[in-house]
Amino acid sequence: MSIHVEKKCRTSSRCLTRSEASNGQHWLNFESLPPEVLELVMRFLPYSEIANQMRLVSRKCCSVSTTILNSAFLSSVQRTRRVMEHLERASKDATDGELRLGARNGLELVLHQCSLLRAVVWRYTHPPSSSSQFERHCFYAGSILDDLDAILRQALSSPADLCVKDDSGQPIGKFTAACKKFMNYFEKVTERKINKSSLISGCKSVDILDCLLEGREVRQVRISRRSGAVTMRIRYVLSRAWFTCLEVPLGGNVDENSWRDRQRFMYLRLRRLIGSFNEHYLEKVHYDRECQLLKDANAQLPMPKPPPCSTYSGYGEYGGSFFYYGNMNEFAYESKVVDAWRRTTALRDRNNKRLAIKKPNYDLVIDVELRCSPDLAPLAIRSTLKCDDIEYLDESEAESSNPEMYLRMSVNCPASKLNRLPSHFDWELRSPSEPKTTRRTRSRS
Repeated sequence: MSIHVEKKCRTSSRCLTRSEASNGQHWLNFESLPPEVLELVMRFLPYSEIANQMRLVSRKCCSVSTTILNSAFLSSVQRTRRVMEHLERASKDATDGELRLGARNGLELVLHQCSLLRAVVWRYTHPPSSSSQFERHCFYAGSILDDLDAILRQALSSPADLCVKDDSGQPIGKFTAACKKFMNYFEKVTERKINKSSLISGCKSVDILDCLLEGREVRQVRISRRSGAVTMRIRYVLSRAWFTCLEVPLGGNVDENSWRDRQRFMYLRLRRLIGSFNEHYLEKVHYDRECQLLKDANAQLPMPKPPPCSTYSGYGEYGGSFFYYGNMNEFAYESKVVDAWRRTTALRDRNNKRLAIKKPNYDLVIDVELRCSPDLAPLAIRSTLKCDDIEYLDESEAESSNPEMYLRMSVNCPASKLNRLPSHFDWELRSPSEPKTTRRTRSRS
């Protein structure tokens, strides 16, 4: 009797088939289901439960959970764009065009965060090769995917309730804060453990810079027919931005010479710089769009209040270098820089000094020179390489090719020159037998 009860307790969570019920000896385990069936069942669960619970059950459940989470993560940008296109078509005929416009503005902020999130993580969730050097990792932020689905459903069902204000209490504000927090954690904990070579992270810096909403210019693209090697020259221009590097005496900490941390902090600086620039850019675009909507409607309503002056700045010292970077929106630039320039020009005119003073140039210019194998190419160029399956390349091509990469990023900062600081900074990333990064700073007169 005790044996029967013990067996009943062990098998109470199992499913019994019709044929197995006749003899009462064979039981069907949940994990004995085919992976395809198990995936269909698990897709009914929230992503947070898949990431926090089902992924930890067994190896099989972990593999299926990783497939579900990674596919939902990679399609987040396309799904957001489809909802935005739907709102744009609906706003042309609907009477609540202003409300749908507000939802569209909010989704642009969501799309910006999804693009940055993809640039940071996609090389680890969808590696270019199935070799042991490129392991597939799971996008374990299931709550972010749940929040994204909730925002997209709300944008389709009730766009008027979708608030676009950057408030931590609103859905979009919560989503933005969660994305930033996860990217910081992923780079500090997960990526630092597995990024042992420049061949692992690849052209991640280019992927981050490609998230720039304005100022990207592709100057040259060449793809070798024989080896598929990619050669690119890209220029990024960030208006009203600065990026300065100062050499400081090293404090004697040997750990600060860590190649991983030096590379990770560079990714962090670029991501925060691009993120703040895009937020200021979207703020101005949304303001102009609301003003144009009121003009087209011929409504006797006051114009919306201009955005306040906003300035973002970041700094940090690591490995003998001190970095100071940031940007400001158009209103802060007019208030702080242009007004001071006008006062100085008027003072010189009163003193009868005919020497003309040029308007301050705060355009940060980043030139990137890239040469890499096709499996390490940036995400924006992979469609040109005809890689329909982003997860894995052909096995024969992956084994025969020798991954290599050379990336040189030259930063020219006129704003630093105006303040008598080093205005030029070079950062190189190579892929020899041993990873190596170099940096050079100099001041141009």
